[in-house]
This record gives sequence, structure tokens and C-alpha cells, in this order.
Amino acid sequence: MEPIIHFVVPFIALTLLGLDVKRALPLSLLALLPDLDALLLVHRSISHSLVVVFASAAPFALIAYRLKPRLLSHVILASLSVASHSNLDLFAGYTPILLPLSSSSFWIKAELGVHIGGSMSIMPAVDLLTKPTAFQHLQSLDAPLFTGEGLIVSATLLAPIMVKASAGRLKGRPRRWTLTKR
Repeated sequence: MEPIIHFVVPFIALTLLGLDVKRALPLSLLALLPDLDALLLVHRSISHSLVVVFASAAPFALIAYRLKPRLLSHVILASLSVASHSNLDLFAGYTPILLPLSSSSFWIKAELGVHIGGSMSIMPAVDLLTKPTAFQHLQSLDAPLFTGEGLIVSATLLAPIMVKASAGRLKGRPRRWTLTKR
């Protein structure tokens, strides 16, 4: 899965939840964190585990709840943003989403095909594939930051949000959208 898609999906979700662009941007950038394992020439490592993501977020959630309950929603949104990365990768290839609870990596292959000819038929296919997780140290790693398809899908999804944010700024309207009442 391309980094641009890993960023755009939580960004769209957060703005749909009502966060303004300035708050959604850093939270969405957190979704790129699991791929930092590539800097160590290992990809889809334990950083892609939902167990690790939520276990790592738990102390921050507890601290936020105790000290500033208003920040708890941001900790939850940040952890969901990071978790979106693994969920997207789960549909793109084997991902160790349950490490260390499971030593398997999972891949959900989902397709919906159509045959049009003498008659029309729809062919759905969903497979859950598993294999033992084996981390390999790579000599190098080549991966696209984006493809043409990923770029145009991302631009198409981002355009309405950017237009709305710009229009609000031009009209002098406040752009504050919050999850909680003040």
C-alpha cells in the first residue's frame, strides 16, 4: 500500500468526523509510522501489529484520561490512525496484525468480478490467507511513494476538503470543528 494512501484514508476519516485540517493533518501523518521499519530494511514487522499499536497507546490514553480528559479523544484518534495502516496493509499482502498473540501473518484477498456475455454473472471472492510470520532483513528496499492510481484517487478525495477549508478561510469564517463542546 502506498504511503499517500496510508495518509489520505485517516485524513478523510478524521475530517469526516469533524476535525479541522490543522488537527487532522498531524494525526493522519501518524499513520505512516509503521513503515519506519523500512529504514531498518525490514518491512511489515511488529510495527504493523494492532496488538502493539493499542498496547503502546494504552499508557498515553491513561495519562490523558488522568491529566487532561479532553486529550483522550485525540489519543484514541491517533491510535486509530496508526491502526489504519495495518488494516490497509491487511488487504495488500501478508501482515502480522496479531503479533505477539499469533505467529501468523494474514492477508485478506477480496475481489468482486463480473462476467458479461450471454448472461451476466457476478463473482465475489474473499479469502483469508495465513502464513507463518518470518521477518527478513533486506539488502535494499524499493517501493513507490505513490503510483498514478494512488495519486489521482488521493487528489480526488482531498480536493473537496481543501476547497472547503480554503473557502472558509476566504470568507473569514472560523474553521473550528471539534469533537467536544466547549
